[in-house]
Amino acid sequence: MSGSFSGEYADEKAVVEQVENIAAARAHIDPVAEKKLLRKLDLVILPQVTILFLLNFIDRSAVGNASVAGFQRDLGLSVQKYEYNVALMVFYVFYIIGEIPSNLILKKIGSQWLSFLCFAFGAVTIGSAWVHNFETFLGVRILLGIFEGGVIPGIAFLLTRFYTRSELAFRVGVFLSLGPGLSGAFGGLLAAGFLNADVPSLHTWQRIFVFEGIITCAYGLISFFIIPTSPETTRWLNEEERALAVKRLDIEHMGQTHEKTTARAVFKAIANPFTWACTLAYGFINVIVQGTSLFLPTIISGLGTYSSTEVQLRSVPPYIVSAVWAVGVAYICWKTKRHGVCIAASVSLSVIGYVMFLASDNPKVLYGASFLTFTGALPCGPFFLAWATANAGGPTARAVTAAIVPAWGSWGSMVCTWIYLPKYKPRYIPGNSFNVACGISAAAIAVGLTLYCQWENRQRDLGRRDDRLEGKTPEEIRALGHRHPSYRLLI
Repeated sequence: MSGSFSGEYADEKAVVEQVENIAAARAHIDPVAEKKLLRKLDLVILPQVTILFLLNFIDRSAVGNASVAGFQRDLGLSVQKYEYNVALMVFYVFYIIGEIPSNLILKKIGSQWLSFLCFAFGAVTIGSAWVHNFETFLGVRILLGIFEGGVIPGIAFLLTRFYTRSELAFRVGVFLSLGPGLSGAFGGLLAAGFLNADVPSLHTWQRIFVFEGIITCAYGLISFFIIPTSPETTRWLNEEERALAVKRLDIEHMGQTHEKTTARAVFKAIANPFTWACTLAYGFINVIVQGTSLFLPTIISGLGTYSSTEVQLRSVPPYIVSAVWAVGVAYICWKTKRHGVCIAASVSLSVIGYVMFLASDNPKVLYGASFLTFTGALPCGPFFLAWATANAGGPTARAVTAAIVPAWGSWGSMVCTWIYLPKYKPRYIPGNSFNVACGISAAAIAVGLTLYCQWENRQRDLGRRDDRLEGKTPEEIRALGHRHPSYRLLI
């Protein structure tokens, strides 16, 4: 039986029967062949996209490492006018603007768009080494936001072309958790090494931007030839594997794998309340994760009399621990298929960590708390993104949703640039208090969405959504996406 909708159906009943047949086709897939295919996809695709996002996050956060090496001082940035914070915030404004258009371009032209973005933000990072005042600093942050904005949603959408909905959380969790985790570790180590490199023509913090940017540009060029676009065009899959990969997704998405992009489909995706609930929660998580990545070196420098190199090195262990935790929780989420429970449990660690920041002024306690704050929050953003994308319906909806969540969820990144102001050093009481509230809010949304999905699925099991098929043409029924009565929401 074909895994996609084809031809015209005489009536609504024929469409419903086709949907049921597609769902039943799942039983005819060879589990051994599928497991082998999944392993091959993981070994090839995940390392590629993880490296891409790793470099994305390193370049974005390089300014935090440069800051403790004298960047703000040498540029003469005004503390009274909060010029450093303004530039960090403007980055996210342009980051948000570019995400949905970027994903629609990616859907049209393929993974080469991601390679272009990688090379472009690497080049901007190199150029950051020669900023000399607030205006030039602001300019490179705007360009960095434009080029980096499409990376997270682009990778998330690319993964939906290879993985089923239940498989998505683990894969998104791997790249989106390992990226910040490993970038924090490698970023700190690289920064420490670059600061001590003997390059007379470059000032200390300039070396961080130049060398990290060169590495990124090199990978951008390589990725043009290695990152795949879809199973049909992937050369390292044989004919049987390509057919199986396509069939899995046709079954999963009720034959809409090759749906055309229309304005109506885009607007329907934007109007999904579930997406916006995940976006709000993603923002709460972003406050914690982005705040830590941008200001952890600053926080550590306030805990003792450390040199710049010592600060960079002390920022490494929290990131390593968080990366290990994130992959472990992502695996549990994949096997249990319980997004909300995993989110609520993990983010509770962040809440505990920030309470420790508020309750103690002991440097050792505060350093220990930094492990909990970042570790608990790190996997939760990927889970909200994967959860929203998996429950979005057709390809256009998934492309738009994969852009909306990290784009508008960047409100948290903008907020975090203002809650760790220099005047709050070294305890940062307002920022840490706000992060406690963010952690609790994210956990509450996760639990609420879990209860909603369970309730909605029960309504569909009882036939209380079947009226959505009445009076509709076959084309309209196929366009229902996640609202189709046979569609079950992941919890």
